[in-house]
Amino acid sequence: MNNIAVGIPWYRPEDFESLRRLFIDRDVLHDTYDEWLTSARRIEKDLKDSGAFTVRAYIDPRTFPAWCLAKGMLPDEKARSTFASEAAYQAYSRSIDSAVENLK
Repeated sequence: MNNIAVGIPWYRPEDFESLRRLFIDRDVLHDTYDEWLTSARRIEKDLKDSGAFTVRAYIDPRTFPAWCLAKGMLPDEKARSTFASEAAYQAYSRSIDSAVENLK
């Protein structure tokens, strides 16, 4: 999986409960931050081990609802994935642009 950017929805410990209340699919989420973090770190490691460029896409409970509204999305898994994918694309693009600049 070379040259692939993968965004991972990421949560801060202090935001986890607010986000659980915000997400309409909270029933599919881990019950605790620690459970989620263990799972997220495992996913991140597996992706990195396979050669992916990973990005932790921090979701802010104060701004995510507006982002969802602007995209016409509900605050669910699809929105979280889309948000993370956009963050990964932007970060990967910046890293490529920087690498090209360094070649000049």
